[in-house]
Amino acid sequence: MKQQTAKFVAILTIALLAFNLRTAVSSISPVVTFIQKEIPLPIVTIGLIGIAAPLSFALASSLSYRPARRYGVEKTLMITVAMIILGHALRALAWDSTSLFAGSLLSLLGMGIGNVLMPVMVRKYFPNRVGLVSSFYITLTAISATLGSFVAVPVAEAFGWRFSLGQWAIFSVFAAIPLIALLGNSTPEKQPEDQDGKRAIWRSPTAWAIAGMQGMTSVFGYVSFAWLPLLLIEHNGVSVAQGGLLLSLFAIMGLPSSLLVPVLASKYPRSHTYITLFSGTMGVAGTLGILFGTNQMLWLFVLLAGMGPTMFPLALTLFNLRSTKRSTVLAVSAFGQGVSYSTATISVFMVGVLRELTGGWEAALWLMFGFALLAIPVAIQISKGNNIDDELAR
Repeated sequence: MKQQTAKFVAILTIALLAFNLRTAVSSISPVVTFIQKEIPLPIVTIGLIGIAAPLSFALASSLSYRPARRYGVEKTLMITVAMIILGHALRALAWDSTSLFAGSLLSLLGMGIGNVLMPVMVRKYFPNRVGLVSSFYITLTAISATLGSFVAVPVAEAFGWRFSLGQWAIFSVFAAIPLIALLGNSTPEKQPEDQDGKRAIWRSPTAWAIAGMQGMTSVFGYVSFAWLPLLLIEHNGVSVAQGGLLLSLFAIMGLPSSLLVPVLASKYPRSHTYITLFSGTMGVAGTLGILFGTNQMLWLFVLLAGMGPTMFPLALTLFNLRSTKRSTVLAVSAFGQGVSYSTATISVFMVGVLRELTGGWEAALWLMFGFALLAIPVAIQISKGNNIDDELAR
């Protein structure tokens, strides 16, 4: 395949994959009340389904590493697309809470592997356009999260919750088509020289800072995708439809940052610190607003909370910007996402436990407030401008 043709097919593959990396995350919580009419879903079960996303993404950080080293990125991604399709289908056909959880876990596991490998795809096919291509695919990922929550309730009302969940399997099929053409380019990823693979990343303070970025934004994102509609219904007294729309508002705030942050980060290295501090400030303002503000301003507080994960696209871009070798990009991607999604898994579960123990959502909101403050030490480390390969060489 000619180089230009390969690049065209690669950008099409990246686009279609990105569009399918969040639909399973945001499409289930808005239709929980519909599912409960057919399948019993107590609060603990809803919490378990909520942790399926960060748990899958945490597991994927380890599962993606070895196949990519052995078979190559493209072949590994083909397996993940199959997992996404089968997972969506199983959720749509679910007969009890166990099968619903299993389908969620399978599709999200595929999406998690895609999360880890997408920065590697960008580096492989577009090494001189990292910021621009990262902005492109992260924006499509944000669109998929927004669309998943936005259409969930209307489609469930019109065609039922099973179609609302299962429709995304169709979109996933399209991602496999251009990927097939790239399978010939799938070669094993090299082991980093003078490093012990992923474990070496633990010795890099900058890698830890990037993991901290992802940790804060993952907690905000996955706690919200799992609990925000129910939280707003019970704590703020909104309707089911309003809860779904406010979740869409939260998700759509990822679009501006997805478009702007990777490009700004690539052109202006000093912006990394300011983006991190802005992200933390928005997270603090949003959680305090939902906790203490009036319902008339609730949309504004959700909007601010939605800008809390602003440094998420920064973290994905820094995989490449703070690494010299492609092997390091893969290692830091797997490490950062493993740490952050493990943290998010525990946090989503804790929110459900706190809700059961206290009968309210105040403790959960204070937990998110605490994670927003994590932006301060992260910004201090990022401001040093260190390269991960240089840190590991020392």
